[in-house]
Amino acid sequence: MRSHPAVPHPDDTVNDRLADKVTAAFGSMRTFWILVAWQTVWIAAATAGLPLFKRDPYPFAFLLFLGNLVQLWALPLLGASQNRAAIRHEAKADADHAALTHIATVVDQIAAQTKGATP
Repeated sequence: MRSHPAVPHPDDTVNDRLADKVTAAFGSMRTFWILVAWQTVWIAAATAGLPLFKRDPYPFAFLLFLGNLVQLWALPLLGASQNRAAIRHEAKADADHAALTHIATVVDQIAAQTKGATP
């Protein structure tokens, strides 16, 4: 009996692997909460008038600038990650289709053999 076909993986480059790792880290709830905490601490420190943050009073223009930089870096990275995920999903769907086609063929062969067998 044949074994299940291996799921083909797209040819990974160093950039692809790096994008996957960064996206996995950046797309986590842990990163979300880190960003929320960072902005909360920044706003509290600027509102309290701490010396390091005195130059960024309400409406926190520098904090907004830094937040925009994070977004500008994240958008292309997340787009690349979505493209890679689509390629992996398509490869898995093709492998699943091949496996199910093989299973259906084997089941048909067994059914044909049992029809011809006598009890």
